Amino acid sequence: MNWNKITLGKFQQIEEINSREIPDIDRVLFSACVVFDMTEYQLDNSDPKKVLKLMGRMQSIFEAPIKAKHFGKFGRYFINYDISKMTFGQYIELAFFLSSKPIQNAHYVMATISNQWLRKHTAVDHRKKANYFLNQPVEKIIGSLNRITESFMEFNKEYKSLFGVDKEVSGDVQEDAFNKRYGWIYSASQVKEYEGITNEAAFALPVRQALNDLVYLKAKARYEAEQLRKQNKSIA
Repeated sequence: MNWNKITLGKFQQIEEINSREIPDIDRVLFSACVVFDMTEYQLDNSDPKKVLKLMGRMQSIFEAPIKAKHFGKFGRYFINYDISKMTFGQYIELAFFLSSKPIQNAHYVMATISNQWLRKHTAVDHRKKANYFLNQPVEKIIGSLNRITESFMEFNKEYKSLFGVDKEVSGDVQEDAFNKRYGWIYSASQVKEYEGITNEAAFALPVRQALNDLVYLKAKARYEAEQLRKQNKSIA
């Protein structure tokens, strides 16, 4: 066995096991159950020689480097690494899934950036696609995850002025729980009102159009706040 035989789903389970505060021997045994598709009962009742052999096979896997590289196609799904060609809704999904525990969210990321031939991305089959990617080799998924993460970061550099809350306009809400969880949803509602469209239409907008709207709205809010301060200062 090698990393090509370890699916993303199994890798996620192993990562979760290793994050627990349990004895090292338990981590090894639980991981072996995942790798070899065995229950704890089956492993506990296996011949000790067989268990040692399985431990050796598992160790050889974990000691080998993961040869991660990205792919343009997984089965019937084509992968889009170009952020500029995505919708605003896809962008928001990526921002959420990549913000924390990207490996645990990798199947959702892949579902967001994939589509079938001649079909547009849709959220309707997102769960189905995510389940498909859970069963793909982790080597292929990690390479693709790294590539989309790099693309996402590079794209965001074009909109530096958009990220971060302007304290002079909104106050110190950068660490506010609402802003962390619903910040992009709130932004989508601003785009919706500015464009005079429905929520669904706002999420379907090309990402550059939506982000350019937000850049304008943020600059407008700052301008209006500055004018209000000047007005209050002159009155005082």
